[in-house]
Amino acid sequence: MIKPTFYRLPEEKRRRVIQAIVDEFSAETADRVSINRIIKAADISRGSFYQYFDDKVDLVEVLMSRLIEASTEKVMLAIEESGGDIFYTYEKLFDAVAEYSADPTRRRVLKNLAHNIKANDSLVSDYLLNRFKGVDGDCLVRHFSREGLSVDSDEQMCELNRILTLVLKNAVFNFLCCGEDCSEARRSFMNKLELIKTGAAKHN
Repeated sequence: MIKPTFYRLPEEKRRRVIQAIVDEFSAETADRVSINRIIKAADISRGSFYQYFDDKVDLVEVLMSRLIEASTEKVMLAIEESGGDIFYTYEKLFDAVAEYSADPTRRRVLKNLAHNIKANDSLVSDYLLNRFKGVDGDCLVRHFSREGLSVDSDEQMCELNRILTLVLKNAVFNFLCCGEDCSEARRSFMNKLELIKTGAAKHN
């Protein structure tokens, strides 16, 4: 995991390290990322690198935390506007990712990360499977309302959140990596949200 020493760095130095990570991941897919190039670009020693990070997975976390930070305000606003509607919140989260990726460098970073999402041995899969907790981490689920949902427990609400996170990942992958138009990816994503929301089974 990212070590406290990284967050205690002077702002200019921390920004320089982050920029070196961004530049490396915008130029290479996660499996080809080089720590040597990052420490050279950041003008730090290898020893310093390991004072800040345990491994390359931490670098993915640095990048993803920037996206999460950029999306959090929109997520919280969506929760407030909708009274905690989890589906509306995920709709706005898709829009936040699309807006974030409008910047060419950010889009390249996300594309290179997304290319590795489905690879069992990738850094990104390691992060998503073992460290990423979903749009809310472990903290925002409690802000989602159960009103109108056939959800009886916190555990079920967390499970619904995990399902929606997977659907979101697939939609983002489609427009970043598969050449699908963003508006078409959004339409397909919304259709899936509606199907999950209404359920596929007929009710007597």
